Amino acid sequence: MPEKDNGSNNVPIYISVQKDLLKLIRDRQVQPGGRFPSERELSLRFGASRMTMRKAVDHLVQEGVLERRSTSGTYVPDRLFDRPLSDHIPYSISEVVEKAGHTPGSKLLFFERKEADELIASKLALSPGDPVISIERQRTVDGVPVCLEFSHIPARLVPGLSASDVIENKSLYKLFRDNYQLDLSNKVSIISIHRVTKSEAALLDIRPGSSVLRFEGLSVTSDGQPFEHLRSLNHPDRVSFTIQQSPGESSTDEGRPVRWMLHS
Repeated sequence: MPEKDNGSNNVPIYISVQKDLLKLIRDRQVQPGGRFPSERELSLRFGASRMTMRKAVDHLVQEGVLERRSTSGTYVPDRLFDRPLSDHIPYSISEVVEKAGHTPGSKLLFFERKEADELIASKLALSPGDPVISIERQRTVDGVPVCLEFSHIPARLVPGLSASDVIENKSLYKLFRDNYQLDLSNKVSIISIHRVTKSEAALLDIRPGSSVLRFEGLSVTSDGQPFEHLRSLNHPDRVSFTIQQSPGESSTDEGRPVRWMLHS
């Protein structure tokens, strides 16, 4: 039988303990990348059995809040990049990374003006054969690969855009604002699981076949025209997603954004 607390709701003790452990993390009593206290230390600190502590820690590991390292214990993951998602604001990776005190980087892997195939045409409300700009980039934080990005943009909306523009500008959204006076917003955001190919794995510095978070998004112009179809593959140990609520939406129970993480 599971241990119970003395409350009327008969909540298992490990659930109550789990809230205490989450508070340790939120209050930065254990820093990102730091070693989490042992079950024995936690048991003495919170007055619960080691079995209860093990169950609470196991659950946080399953959720990706903590990670176990077979030789040295349990740790708070050190995500290099927390990627905010919103249904009304398109976030620039470069700007988010800089605000977090890190150095963003971008390597152009592919740039081509081509004809839209049926899939891309359907995403961007174009006709097959319409010209699009296709861009592939490797994004880094402090020189470490964090994601691969694949973008398709209607060529008519960015006349004169060249590979050198992409190379010279870490933030494409800033380029689009400054050079094309485009006010963009998000319309579609989808998160799913993707198993990386050998070439994708090499660029993300992980094993082929590893599971990563795949993000697919569509941004639109101020008058509703589809602008960019974006697909990104995000390193499972270096990127987390925070879902930002729209103005006026009710918050979660603790008033905090919902966070998505995948641990390989």
